[in-house]
Amino acid sequence: MERWHTPALEVGDPTHITSRLTPLESIQRDQRPDPTFAIAFDGSNQEVEARPGYPSVRVGYVQIAGVYVDIPKFLSANRSGLVDARELERAQITQTVNSVLPGSNVFLKGITGRDTWRAEFDRSFAESEIDDFGDPFSLTDALMTIHGGPGAPASSLTLGKCPNCKTPNQTVTALGGTCTTPACLAKLYATDVLRGYEEFTDDGENLLTLTRAMNMAERLLLISYIDGFYREEARNLSQGIFITDGPLAVYGPAAPMKSQFLEYWSRLCLALDEHDIAPPLLVGIEKSGRFVDHAHTIQGHIPNGHVMMLDTPYVNQYVTNQDLDHYYGKDEFYGRRFIYKTSTGEVLVVTVPRVPGGRPYEKPQRDSSGEFIRVASEQYESYPTLRATLETLDLMQTRLYPNAVIPVALAHSASSLPLGTGRSVLTLLAQKGLKMPQDSIGLSQFKPPRYGHRGR
Repeated sequence: MERWHTPALEVGDPTHITSRLTPLESIQRDQRPDPTFAIAFDGSNQEVEARPGYPSVRVGYVQIAGVYVDIPKFLSANRSGLVDARELERAQITQTVNSVLPGSNVFLKGITGRDTWRAEFDRSFAESEIDDFGDPFSLTDALMTIHGGPGAPASSLTLGKCPNCKTPNQTVTALGGTCTTPACLAKLYATDVLRGYEEFTDDGENLLTLTRAMNMAERLLLISYIDGFYREEARNLSQGIFITDGPLAVYGPAAPMKSQFLEYWSRLCLALDEHDIAPPLLVGIEKSGRFVDHAHTIQGHIPNGHVMMLDTPYVNQYVTNQDLDHYYGKDEFYGRRFIYKTSTGEVLVVTVPRVPGGRPYEKPQRDSSGEFIRVASEQYESYPTLRATLETLDLMQTRLYPNAVIPVALAHSASSLPLGTGRSVLTLLAQKGLKMPQDSIGLSQFKPPRYGHRGR
């Protein structure tokens, strides 16, 4: 272990921190009305063993929540330092979508476990829908929309390859398609573009695959609401803040979808600008991870009400331990991270997109003397929604209790799949659905203890 190195937690000379700080009030604020509503999104998932042992039978559960918060009503819930729970309840509306997905050793008749997962994943997206804006709008509709444009879902999309024979450039609609290779003719699905099947295992845990599915569902539910407002009354978008749990990024095999989110956001901003409408506030908030840990390590050097630009050389040197010229964030992010210390001294790690669009991270560049220069994506002018976003989060975070942005907390509460006894209920539900012996704690293989008088 003496040969190993870890990221340094001792800050030492804080010049590399303080030189990157800016008072929030000094950042230009775009012209927009104060937000009147917030919508936050969060999800949870669990994978349970319907049959323990080998071969284990596993089932995954996913639940996503979107919580609408009326900001004026929310603020009125705080009276004389106490929260009126009834006012808070009246200030929110909750919408949830949920689904069950197959895990290892679960099959649809006649197809493999992996193809079963593909079929059921596609079904779950097609059946998970909202109807807040008239006609039902599914997660599949949202997936087609980011491949099209605001209010105009694409009629088809192109898969990089057939999941079965690997033939490239396969076209599918929202209803699916068929591989063009005569020797294959496999059934294709719109959700194959997310490539979740690549991490699926036929025999073992699929929690990572389930988590990827949940994260994509969260972000597509966000698109469902943004696009719904755009179709119904676009001007209302400028009055809202949309909050996701976690950074504005896509990880794993689905990472190429980052480009689709970027393209949709750019088209949305341009379409709104044509009608002189400010874009919505969009932000991702992180609750854990290395950037949150780093923010808490250096928070003593950040004054209240200040924001820190995390330029790429800083991230490479002090957070991720990469080469200084490493191109961080190019594959996953459609927003850039900032650290913000609120007016009450709490620390938030947020991700905000560029406006009217563009890559939030660029390759580091040096001047003729070898010094790093700030590229366009590292200029505050590229984030005209940043100040209004942080002011809104500060307001909602400080009105009730520390270390909480209330809309996210409400969404987390609404989406949570319970642990403990709740997990046992989900296990029993899986066993009942699969017509298996119902035993929530996996002890049916053991004989119950026998009790009697000593000596018998």
